[in-house]
Amino acid sequence: MKEELALFYQIFTTTKDAIERFMSMLDPVIEHAKDDHERLYYHHIYEEEEQRLSRLDVLIPLINKFQTEKEEKDFSPNNNEFNRLLQELNLEKFGLHNFVEHLDLALFSFTDEERSTLLNKLRADAYEGYQYVKEKLAAINERFDHDYVDPHAHHDEHHDHLAAPGTPPAANEPNKRRGFTVGSLI
Repeated sequence: MKEELALFYQIFTTTKDAIERFMSMLDPVIEHAKDDHERLYYHHIYEEEEQRLSRLDVLIPLINKFQTEKEEKDFSPNNNEFNRLLQELNLEKFGLHNFVEHLDLALFSFTDEERSTLLNKLRADAYEGYQYVKEKLAAINERFDHDYVDPHAHHDEHHDHLAAPGTPPAANEPNKRRGFTVGSLI
């Protein structure tokens, strides 16, 4: 588990930096929007990423704590702090998914070479991180909860819509059960 945590730590600290860079790109666009639609559109994305930053400010130290202070016996569903770590990781997996989509949306508008190059780099890193987190969390969740089914699996049910065009679809995963998810009550 410590090996996965080391990579999660790296992915989420890199993601935090990427979000801050992306938000810096959005600031002047929001401030100088040509109309209310453009301002609201990018402001909405900005606020979602701002919320992610505050969640990452909780998650990153929690990962670090488990990575450095905890022993293998602490990686148990009987440990409330470990359960919180798993909940935060699962939530941020979905946050990574949304970040990739936000970058994709920005690529439609920011077509100049400097910004599109940066966005494509951020997107590639975020997508790679998302795939790793998704795979590892599925294995971790199965290890600790044999009936667990990813409540967000429907996002990739028929194919990985985040994959770059021309990428072969991922194998379908059967959806055993769905529980309440972030946003499912809205």
